[in-house]
Amino acid sequence: MPRIVQSRAEWKSIAGELAGGHHLISPPGLRQRIQALLRQAPRGWPEQPFALELDESSRDAVVAAQDALVRRDPHVRQRIASVAEAVEIIHDHQHPPQ
Repeated sequence: MPRIVQSRAEWKSIAGELAGGHHLISPPGLRQRIQALLRQAPRGWPEQPFALELDESSRDAVVAAQDALVRRDPHVRQRIASVAEAVEIIHDHQHPPQ
């Protein structure tokens, strides 16, 4: 099975693209698996890589979602990283170390 490794922020963007239903059809269970990964992945780790092992059709759907994101905004990865960094700063400010 193919293994796809993305940051939490990238998985969140992919989930949003698949949920949008514009033109992508996600295989049964793919969106639920990504949502489960997002629930388990700590929010304070937006750039931490997380992996999912996917069947071929799910892998193809994830690649298509990534391609759609990049075509709409070629700088999407930088924007995702910037937003993730801002979220981490806000989270750290609201939850200082004890």
